[in-house]
Amino acid sequence: MSLRGKWLLFKTQHSQLKQQIQQAFLQPSRQNRAVVPEKFPATIVTKERQVFGGRILTAASGAPLRQHVLLFHGGAYTMQGIDSHRELMETLIQQANLRVSYVDYPLVPEATVDETVIFAMNAYDYLLAQYPDDQFFLMGDSAGGGLALTLLQQLKIHQKPLPAGSVLISPWADLSMMNPDLKAAAKNDPYLTLATLKKIGFDYAGDHPVTDPLVSPIYGDFDDLGPILLYYGTNELLAADDQRLVQKLAEASGTPYKAREVKSMLHDYILWGKLPETKRTLKEIKQFILTQNIES
Repeated sequence: MSLRGKWLLFKTQHSQLKQQIQQAFLQPSRQNRAVVPEKFPATIVTKERQVFGGRILTAASGAPLRQHVLLFHGGAYTMQGIDSHRELMETLIQQANLRVSYVDYPLVPEATVDETVIFAMNAYDYLLAQYPDDQFFLMGDSAGGGLALTLLQQLKIHQKPLPAGSVLISPWADLSMMNPDLKAAAKNDPYLTLATLKKIGFDYAGDHPVTDPLVSPIYGDFDDLGPILLYYGTNELLAADDQRLVQKLAEASGTPYKAREVKSMLHDYILWGKLPETKRTLKEIKQFILTQNIES
């Protein structure tokens, strides 16, 4: 673990961050303007659309490569994307010349899984039609990682074209929170709590059982989903479920994968852009997207 990582872990463990995060999840603001065109550097070209009850913001250089990332932001299905999500987009654009579409999907409590997944499906179809020559990749962190995995499974079920690959970072793949190992894992997480996530999971599920694969993709079919990169930290509540997710991937056929369990890292560590661990992760992600080589 890097010195910067140790400092971040100490800082978060000795702060009021956990209480602040729970309040933000349970009483989400809708005034966040972190991922909007005017916040991007002038060198990045943006195109914003209000479609299907949500929003898509596509950003790229003036002459991007054909690789196109669909970014599904985290935030427990209740929060909008934050500055770190925009900065992640900027990094992928400036360092790898990718096109990135930020998928601003419907959130709890205004929506449930039905509206959210339908929007994700529509957004995917829309972008494939808008950019027919592009090569698409799904990328999601936390709840966004769970949604990206749900979308991937739904695309296969509905016999739609699959993306060239998917990247899941600390994905929230089981919203039931019933895994008994989560109680021990919760003690190591400086800002996620079991009770809050369980409540949000049931709210997001709406009329569906919380173990419905539409809600919790860990209960879905993992065969023939294409290549998947998975990253998570050992110091996060969801590590216990991400380990189950690794087992599901290992048992699947037609779904090559690489999983990285990053020692002592926090949940969604990739949003801390200055961490050496984040820089290494992003280097691997960019290499995967540019080469489609899961082993690189």
